[in-house]
Amino acid sequence: FFSEARARLEDPDPTAMAKTRRKKRRTHLDQNAGREAPGGKGDIPRSFVMKRGKMSELVKELTEDVRHVMEPHTAKNLKESKTNKLKDFVQVAGPLGVSHFIILSATENSKYVKIAKTPRGPTLTFKVNKYTLAREVAAAQRNPRAPPNAFLSPPLVVLNNFGDAPHQKLATITFQNLFPAINVRKVKLSTCQRAVLVDYDKESNKFQFRHYSINALPTGTNRHLKKLLTKNKVPDLGRLTDIGEFFEVGANSGAMSEFSDSEGEDAVNARVELAQDYNRLSRANTTSRVKLQEIGPRMEMELVKVEEGMCEGRVLYHAYVDKTEDEVKELETRAVDKEALRKRRREEQERNVAKKAKEKAEKEKIEEEMAALGARKRKRDKKKEKEKDAKIARKGGKGLDGGKGKKSPSARPGKSKRIKGRAQSK
Repeated sequence: FFSEARARLEDPDPTAMAKTRRKKRRTHLDQNAGREAPGGKGDIPRSFVMKRGKMSELVKELTEDVRHVMEPHTAKNLKESKTNKLKDFVQVAGPLGVSHFIILSATENSKYVKIAKTPRGPTLTFKVNKYTLAREVAAAQRNPRAPPNAFLSPPLVVLNNFGDAPHQKLATITFQNLFPAINVRKVKLSTCQRAVLVDYDKESNKFQFRHYSINALPTGTNRHLKKLLTKNKVPDLGRLTDIGEFFEVGANSGAMSEFSDSEGEDAVNARVELAQDYNRLSRANTTSRVKLQEIGPRMEMELVKVEEGMCEGRVLYHAYVDKTEDEVKELETRAVDKEALRKRRREEQERNVAKKAKEKAEKEKIEEEMAALGARKRKRDKKKEKEKDAKIARKGGKGLDGGKGKKSPSARPGKSKRIKGRAQSK
């Protein structure tokens, strides 16, 4: 046994000595591959989607749908309460790397969406004229499609018909910076699962917001074969005598389908040659048809106001209010005076706080000195009392023992009275 073991140690056999270890393979994809921060600097943009105001419950479902649109770089389970202030969210936004706030609110007349850049603005306020929830969009479709894997990567952003006006350019930059930019050379096609479309109509001055899922289907293949591959379900072949009949049935209705039900004649223009593998059906170097299917929500919005700061500050644009140059200068002067007054009050408050702290420290010092003085005085008094008691004890002890000095009057009670009585009798 020992000789065999020594021989194995001198000339080891890898197949005989070591156990075969399971090789680890990455089963997940890097969802952020090819995604960069806008401008190529900083972190990937992240957002908080929240509802605010007294009537915020009216936009609760819309808030959840917008959070789905902003996934995965958003706080999906964000819990906000009525006691939370906007400053509370701004304070935690920095450590968490949150770059944008999307605030939904409601009034008796309309709903509003605010998109704010942290921490110093600007803030764009949109009025929501019409909206449709994601569940309503899915209910109107015959075969709704919203796969969970599509929400593991951020959507593509498509902006259309935006103008050259200053507020239009600001809206363009804001929508672009909500999502990570795409590096065409590094991006993986398999991560491009969703798209967000924002279209501007110049005539009505409205923004149309849409949210789609992207799918690529191979062209030139049998429709029944595609259904068999895409659906994890065994078809009903009970009425057929041969498997070949399954692919022959419905040949006149489009076994070699040229168009899809939703795209019509535009299906030919939607055909592309894939450079990478998109899914298990659409492989690289094959011709596939790109298909968009709406997920929701959809909104019709109008840009109402642009503010310089974080939900406050100078108004840069207003859709309904126009001010003259004098009014603008007056407002700016008023804002400067207000800021100077706030700064002066803040400095005065800081001086008062410092003064009160100094007075408190002096008062505590005086109290400590008085307490120390009182303790020393009590100690001296206690010492004097002890010395006095000891002196009295020493004097009282000598009189009782018959020592020198006057005898205690209590030693022989009644003696002075007897002497006095004898003198009177004489």
